[in-house]
Amino acid sequence: MAELTRELAQAKSRISELEELAHVDELTGVLNRRGFIRELRRALSYTERYSVPVSLLLLDLDRFKQVNDQLGHPAGDAVLAKTAAVLASNLRASDTVARLGGDEFAVLLWHANQDIAAEKAAALKLILADSPAEWRGLEIPISASFGAHGLTVGQTVQDALQEADRALYAAKANRLAFRR
Repeated sequence: MAELTRELAQAKSRISELEELAHVDELTGVLNRRGFIRELRRALSYTERYSVPVSLLLLDLDRFKQVNDQLGHPAGDAVLAKTAAVLASNLRASDTVARLGGDEFAVLLWHANQDIAAEKAAALKLILADSPAEWRGLEIPISASFGAHGLTVGQTVQDALQEADRALYAAKANRLAFRR
């Protein structure tokens, strides 16, 4: 009986470990899309229940395709890993960072309204610019565009992501307008 109890405890522990791995991006070590959606749902519920401001940042890397095309995917992987590390090390323990896929990342900022989120996005943009990825002796600059959205009561996960995505693409369009 004791042996069976021990085996059951080990199996439960392994299931827990595998469930956690299913929510983490293998390359970067931050949450993946599945894990992030779980946390975004939790944030939306918390905002609705306690009226606590939570903001969502979406970012994607500028000129990432060029890195992959010119230097190869291992160089792109180095940029992704560095981006995740920089984001994670410049957020509070209560905040959440995730790689949603490709070169797109998301951040949940707890106890932060949209104005604070926009300020944090600007700061993160500068920090990333000052933190190039290193690959085979090369320094690869990192540049990102950000969209910020303060979560609101009654929003769905899809609503929140769409609003942050609109802000991201507005930032990209604004950045491109200045380059002409």
